[in-house]
Amino acid sequence: MVASCSDGGTSSTSSQNTDSPASTGEAGGSTVVAPPTTDPATTSTGSVPPTETPGPASVRVLFAVNVQDFAHPDESAAILDRLVSLHEDTGVAVDIYLTDDMARILSTKHPEVFSRLVASPVVAISYHVRPPRPYGSGADWLGLGAMTPDEQYSTVLRYETHAVDPVTGETTDGPGGYRYVADLIGYLPPAAAAAPSDSGVASAVRAVYADLGASLTVVHGRPAELGDVVGGLLVRPEQAEARLWEHPGEDPADILAPALETALGRGTAGLPFIGVKIHDNDFFATASAWTTVYVQDRRRPPWDPTLAAPLLTTEERDAMWTTYEDTVRLVAEREDLESLNLRDLLEAMG
Repeated sequence: MVASCSDGGTSSTSSQNTDSPASTGEAGGSTVVAPPTTDPATTSTGSVPPTETPGPASVRVLFAVNVQDFAHPDESAAILDRLVSLHEDTGVAVDIYLTDDMARILSTKHPEVFSRLVASPVVAISYHVRPPRPYGSGADWLGLGAMTPDEQYSTVLRYETHAVDPVTGETTDGPGGYRYVADLIGYLPPAAAAAPSDSGVASAVRAVYADLGASLTVVHGRPAELGDVVGGLLVRPEQAEARLWEHPGEDPADILAPALETALGRGTAGLPFIGVKIHDNDFFATASAWTTVYVQDRRRPPWDPTLAAPLLTTEERDAMWTTYEDTVRLVAEREDLESLNLRDLLEAMG
């Protein structure tokens, strides 16, 4: 069974794991967000030329680590600490995508690791959504698709500014969502990613993210050129991807070769990008916490958030880590590859 991931393509549940007014506030303060003046269900697409492009390398590499495993927070914190050390040692940039739950868990239970993520010169923290939010990975248990555009916008805005009850999926009075993550890290996460299956809901979600201060989003199922725009947000560029969780123990040169060939062969008018993707749980668990709780067996509330997937064996963990580490070191060594994260990309684009 394969479940769609909001920011990293797809995740195997058996083996891993409109434009509207802009935000008027900064990440650390209160932000007043006006409702959209145009139909939030209308998504504009197009392309804007970058004013500057990064580096002389022939292919740019975007590492994306999707952090989502609330069932094994100690293991997640340990692997993130190890990842930051590796990326700082090699100078390879990386994007860490946090859910609001994982940002809360890391900042309270593992503040030293969370501080490293925030302060590291090679890390950019972005935001992604998982169920039980009703637009996380197509999980519309709330009936968003049947709402009017205004109702969709106001509902998504509530979910992106409040915490969510993990049993009922309803919002609480506590802080949560994109705004909460921005407040915790002290800057606006450059990308906000969700994967609603309904196009109208997707328009509302992107409108809210744009209003809250995000600059980019993620699309799946097609190449994305540098400068592509959807719903008022830049699209994370990507001509091909390498899903590392599908290749534990394999040679990184063999893993990257098809993605590099595809990216270079697409005839893109701009710079070719490949996405190298992994989830925190791929390093230590047989499936992700969100698929275990919110996808397998039950897709509607109430849910049991105490469910947890079994941990991988030591040999399986070592194989996955070796593949990731060797891939990072290979990118660091090759002159034809240049790593950057989304903060680097936005700065280069001007």
